[in-house]
Amino acid sequence: MVLRGLAPRRPNARARGRSVAAIALAAVSVLGLAACSSGGSGSGGASAVAQSSSPSPSSTTTASCSPNATRLTFWGWPAGYDLAVNEFNKTHKDVCVALENAGAAGDEYTKLSDAIKAGNGAPDIATIEYFELPSFEITHSLVDLSSYGIDSAKANEAPAAWAQVSQGSHVYAMPVDLGPLALYYNQNEFSQNGLSVPTTWDQFATEAATLHTKNPADAMTNLDPENAQAMLALMQQYGAFPFTYTGGSKLGINFTGSNEMAFAKYWQDLISAKEVTTAADFSPAQWSNLDSGVNAARISPAWGPVGMQLSIKNTLGDWRAAPLPQLTAGSSASGNWGGSTLAVVKGTAHAKQAAEFVKWFGGSADSWKILSGDVAGAFPGYLPLLNNSAFQQRTLKISGSSTSNVVFAQAAKNIKAPEWPPIMTAALTQWTDTFAGVTKGTETLQQAFTKFQSQMTDYAKSQGFTVTGS
Repeated sequence: MVLRGLAPRRPNARARGRSVAAIALAAVSVLGLAACSSGGSGSGGASAVAQSSSPSPSSTTTASCSPNATRLTFWGWPAGYDLAVNEFNKTHKDVCVALENAGAAGDEYTKLSDAIKAGNGAPDIATIEYFELPSFEITHSLVDLSSYGIDSAKANEAPAAWAQVSQGSHVYAMPVDLGPLALYYNQNEFSQNGLSVPTTWDQFATEAATLHTKNPADAMTNLDPENAQAMLALMQQYGAFPFTYTGGSKLGINFTGSNEMAFAKYWQDLISAKEVTTAADFSPAQWSNLDSGVNAARISPAWGPVGMQLSIKNTLGDWRAAPLPQLTAGSSASGNWGGSTLAVVKGTAHAKQAAEFVKWFGGSADSWKILSGDVAGAFPGYLPLLNNSAFQQRTLKISGSSTSNVVFAQAAKNIKAPEWPPIMTAALTQWTDTFAGVTKGTETLQQAFTKFQSQMTDYAKSQGFTVTGS
């Protein structure tokens, strides 16, 4: 069987473009914060999608290199990565890493794919978000790092992070950051409206109805139907993730199963009742709704509060984090929105040295001291930092003296890793058009799910996959 057309090539998707631009701004602006607890992404976190505002990295990250060092090229766009590369070069005299910005996310993936196809111009190391890894794995474009001792890093990584970079005994990238979800709510709005922090989705709907009845212009939260990654993260937490994939040519696609349609009905009922809004994520409308009390809560990834506090002013200090509501009382499931990895690109002449670098970058205290700092602001998949009391006790201006990292760190350990399919480029591109009618009110989520099921099934089959599902 020949699997065709799987090399990542991403037309501009409206939802993704919104989030990349918004979080890039947040990452650049976060320099002055006293305490930073997050990363970000229309994908990943501020560290996962934001372009660094530093000077040309390749001119600044090799200054301390030995003339005889093995030279590696690293493609990466997130803020603060140049600082970590500088530290590596200072402390590893036999290896010299030059960081180059080949564009953020999809722009980089297109260039990387083209370079691999051409057989020249590819870097030794590339930043690749979790959801995009299978598209490179299936084209045999990445080095299996298990041959270079990467398994020794596994014990220090959140299980959900490690699961997304490995297939069986093979490891195709080193995890860096994560984007675990929590309910980020305005405690003043909750108190003034007599709302309880919901622990189940049934209670969430009840509280949403109570709020909207008291204040018809208000809604509990916002759900952007056109933001594929936010929707998929919520579906993951709900037990309704629509893809199953463990490598090879068999792919499960199921947007019309019982769990998936129950998820769609749940949120469509809230949308129809105007108990949630459908503003574009990271848009001025979303920030205005959060800052004016139109929305009392936000379903937020761990990197969300940093960007949010740069976009609101009236409710700074009022926001608190709580675990996401659960489908079943007493459960502790979370979803993940965002995060990046470092992969070693097949064809490099220096796979051993590249593996040494990526292991240090994603799995060392020295690197994470930089990556979790005020410039990069990445939320770690690195357990020693997730479990660190000082990290968990950090505060942000938006949440006053409360310690949101306690909630987000626990959520990071409660993520069940999604099985990303190697057709995410097409899925993200198609999603915006298919789900636009939900935003406009001309179709329901159930109808959009049914349509998307057919579209993705047809596409996957055209690429040579055997598709199972509804």
